[in-house]
Amino acid sequence: GNFMSRSGKCLCGDVNFTYENDPGMFLICHCTDCQKSTGSPLASIIIVPESEFKVNGSTGSYECEAKVTRSFCKNCGSQIFSRIASAPGVVAIKTGVLDEQPLIKPNLACWTKSKPDWLEIKHPENSFEKNPGQ
Repeated sequence: GNFMSRSGKCLCGDVNFTYENDPGMFLICHCTDCQKSTGSPLASIIIVPESEFKVNGSTGSYECEAKVTRSFCKNCGSQIFSRIASAPGVVAIKTGVLDEQPLIKPNLACWTKSKPDWLEIKHPENSFEKNPGQ
């Protein structure tokens, strides 16, 4: 397969991370929590097994009502990864902090009903108005 660097870092470089295998899931989320926490109309996220994820540096974290714990660099504020209570064993990494963008395209979109009207985006076939199954 194609070789891709499986590493990333925050804006200032104080926090860096690696993971071992290419992600199986690449999702776009438009929920209002993701919009507020990223300051952007969507969060772009890859999912990797927690056992493959290693982070170096000091992160702060915030757990929101939806039981998502979002971790960020305490120095520059870059959002780096989240742990989701309803999805134990995996880490959700923001694609903006990756050293190279994923080779796969987004294969899931959720909370499309919260997408701002002005944003035009081609969602993957698997798209949900809320969370899958809701």
